[in-house]
Amino acid sequence: MISVFIENLEFETIIGLLDFERIEKQKITVQAEFRAKEFVDYAKVCEFIQAKFDKKKFGTVESALEYFKTKFKKKFPTLEYFYMKISKVDIIPNAIVGAKIQKFY
Repeated sequence: MISVFIENLEFETIIGLLDFERIEKQKITVQAEFRAKEFVDYAKVCEFIQAKFDKKKFGTVESALEYFKTKFKKKFPTLEYFYMKISKVDIIPNAIVGAKIQKFY
């Protein structure tokens, strides 16, 4: 089975719990991988991910991961594998931090 992947999808968004994170956009990168028995258009997936970040303004990286894990299974019912990593690029001066999720359906 072929996997579709996205590496280094980078954009600015509102994400986080701290006061300044709720006001100022910060740079994040998203890595994702999908395996499904149907066509997964990675260009549309990139647009979808960024649009949902812009709309939802997630409180935590973890809540974003849980949202996308569920949303992508609904969007692609034959999804067999889902992986996503969200990194906050500039929140800590000497590190890139974030979280990731992996799910086999």
